[in-house]
Amino acid sequence: MSTLESYDSALAAGLTTNKEIRRFKIAINTACPLRCEYCFIDKDSGEVVPWDVVQGLVRFMLSSPGPVKKLLIYGGEPFLKFDLVRDIALFARAEALKAGKDLDLSICTSAALKLKRADLEFLRDQRFFMSVSMDGDKETHDKRRVTKHGKGSWEMMVPNLPLVFDTVGKRRSMAIQCVHPDNVEKMLSNYQTLVGLGFENIEIEVIHGFGWKDTKHHFRPMLQKVLDWVWAEAQEGRMRFVVCSLVPLMLKEAILLEDMCPFHSSMECYPDGKYSFYPFAFVDWEGRAKSAVGGALTGVPERYRSCTFDKDSDQCRNCTSDYYRNPGVNEGNDPYRWRTEMARAFMDKVALAARRDPKMLAYLREAVIRCRIS
Repeated sequence: MSTLESYDSALAAGLTTNKEIRRFKIAINTACPLRCEYCFIDKDSGEVVPWDVVQGLVRFMLSSPGPVKKLLIYGGEPFLKFDLVRDIALFARAEALKAGKDLDLSICTSAALKLKRADLEFLRDQRFFMSVSMDGDKETHDKRRVTKHGKGSWEMMVPNLPLVFDTVGKRRSMAIQCVHPDNVEKMLSNYQTLVGLGFENIEIEVIHGFGWKDTKHHFRPMLQKVLDWVWAEAQEGRMRFVVCSLVPLMLKEAILLEDMCPFHSSMECYPDGKYSFYPFAFVDWEGRAKSAVGGALTGVPERYRSCTFDKDSDQCRNCTSDYYRNPGVNEGNDPYRWRTEMARAFMDKVALAARRDPKMLAYLREAVIRCRIS
């Protein structure tokens, strides 16, 4: 069979794709020392992603158009299976080299276990970007990020941070600040707490599925306070970043793909090999059954196999309308959309100011560096 025939056969089976995949998230295991209230992954199921799923997923991602790919390794807690993290990283690097693709690697952790210098040095050497899931100050964090015995995890996590910064580095480290409906009014103070712990890159993550109806009116004014504070810090030469604001710098003309095509940046894989679109981990089991979109071994459903992106087509505009009507996925959509819009507007403001303000030009130049590695 020729290379073209092999590609056509894989495309027909849904095992490769004609649509650009920029980012792909894989949950490699379900075990975790924490039982966070808003995470619906079954931590006691003991699932670990099979190697044939890893191979299928990596090759599926690398088969897609586009020169740059990002593989994000999640759990559970991936540091509980760090040998697998090593194997995936080295395999993905080798496959990317064969495919002629530029591969970025990322890992997300609760940091609720003792991290090892040797593991972090491997991440540094493989140019990983590292995210630590947090909620803010000790009171906020410990309210929902608890062990199976109900103990808060703040004091387990914080001692790991100096080692993270010393090995992976601050440019390649990020806090994921999880914003819940009942802590939205503390968004700025929690952001400042994370800066005080040493983070320069902080993502605002909207928690889905937890009744935003009564508090979502607070989201935009509170996020504006964060962005205003980041601006003021930049005026003083201090670099703080809301990571989603970097997306327009990273994607440029592909920003429409980010917004409209779920294959571009929203693909996820659970340890059983099933694919979905973000946010899989925030959906309960009933909702998850509705949100699966094929798998690493079975391919994607027929409706996604041969379509191509067209911003003017009804098919693209309505691609995920049924998917995002799933109540478990839907809750939190408005704050998530506002976050994205406001962060992009902030970076537009930075770019405009950089034409005449040397401090904002320095901020923009640093943002360009961080957008590429984040």
